[in-house]
Amino acid sequence: MNLIYLLPSSALFQSETSFLKGKLVRMALALLFFALAIQPNAEAGEVRTWTAADGRTLEAEFVSANERSVTLRRKTDRKRFTLPLDKISEADRNWIEEALEDQTGPGEKKPSGIFEDRLTKDWEKMEYESLKFRFYGDKKMSSKKRYPILIFLHGRGSGGTDNEKQLNGIVRNFASGGFHRENPSFILAPQCPDDTKGWNGEYLEDVIGLVKSAIKNLPVDEERVYITGVSMGGFGTWSAIAKAPELFAAAVPVCGGGNPATAKSIKGIPIWTHHGVADPIVSVEFTRRMVTALEKVQGNIKYTEYDEASGIKHDAWTPCYGNPKVYEWIYEQRKGKKVGK
Repeated sequence: MNLIYLLPSSALFQSETSFLKGKLVRMALALLFFALAIQPNAEAGEVRTWTAADGRTLEAEFVSANERSVTLRRKTDRKRFTLPLDKISEADRNWIEEALEDQTGPGEKKPSGIFEDRLTKDWEKMEYESLKFRFYGDKKMSSKKRYPILIFLHGRGSGGTDNEKQLNGIVRNFASGGFHRENPSFILAPQCPDDTKGWNGEYLEDVIGLVKSAIKNLPVDEERVYITGVSMGGFGTWSAIAKAPELFAAAVPVCGGGNPATAKSIKGIPIWTHHGVADPIVSVEFTRRMVTALEKVQGNIKYTEYDEASGIKHDAWTPCYGNPKVYEWIYEQRKGKKVGK
């Protein structure tokens, strides 16, 4: 999916010179901008017909808005672009204002419980039930906003109780990469106490419990709870969404596998899975079976398979997490919102 953040507005809409005239209009815009500052992504994901000043129409999905522009995603080709507010019709500007006028923000929610005083912009060492885990939260994250949360499940070899091995370069990049600097989120990286058991039984139960505790005690956007994992953690990702499908907004399991019998229960969750054909550790057939099962039930499944010519073997996480579109895709997903593949 190629995203275009800005297209020449002249190619789409003509200028409406009368837009900024009049004191009443300026007052209305001031109120609108205030509302946008409170809730810039309100009604994100809704597809509607947008009208230009010259009467031309466009089927597009509302993504977000600020004091100068609106970002849309065109329905036909899923291309994303930004337009100045004065290039859209007055009716569309009114729609944005009406969509936001009753929203006053989510209210204050300060970190509590085990997460109190843990927003330090460092990888905090913490514990929950049977699990030790690392937690990342930036001290600049406002208690008056709501943020996504990303859970990472490590692979075999990173388990134990040192609360160190699971914090590899992959996880650190989740917080330090350019995308995440622009899109702050909470990050959880639990450590499986016993690699031989994997993310199953008590350990899987505690992963779910940890996520629920974070939602309860942090200003988490409950519509944007994401999970990803590699190898053993890829299996754990499939298991977690099957165990608590109501909890997650999207999943990215990498070189793992799951139980095809769970396809019906997870078909509503947007999933983008990755695997290498030449994987000598976990056969690509584990992922292929899940993809086939989900396709049969018309699940929301997206699959990237790396052929032998790519040189990718078991390390499918390298091209997966090295692809900015993966982050763009997962952070666009919201529970109850259908977003294009």
